[in-house]
Amino acid sequence: MGFEFLDHTADVQSKSWGKTLEEAISQTTLSLMATISPNLELIEPKIEKEVNIIAEDKESLIFDFLSELLYLFDVEQLIFSQIKVKPLKQLENQYKLTAILKGDVFNINKHEIGTEVKAVTYSFMQIEETKERVEILMVFDI
Repeated sequence: MGFEFLDHTADVQSKSWGKTLEEAISQTTLSLMATISPNLELIEPKIEKEVNIIAEDKESLIFDFLSELLYLFDVEQLIFSQIKVKPLKQLENQYKLTAILKGDVFNINKHEIGTEVKAVTYSFMQIEETKERVEILMVFDI
């Protein structure tokens, strides 16, 4: 499991991976959090939050989930350092994602300030699934 940032001309692009789609989504989420606040170790798991998302396909599911986390940061100033995505559920023509997030309220005196993310995008989004590994490419609009 892990993530890395790739070169992009104007925005932030991340490549995340894991053995399962859920692990790759967790790592993609951490790449978003690391864009906002690069030192994830400074984010203590003081607050726990459950997030549920339902969408028609995997791309929309990831997009909606990351957008919800960006909303939580913008509105409630919540930033997360521990992400546990539970096994996805396939409903009729939809997927359901449930995640348990642990983090803290962003504090400018405690947490490192990174790059302001305006939005999650579908631009260049890719999900590559093999038997050994799942990779997700994402671009964050800054």
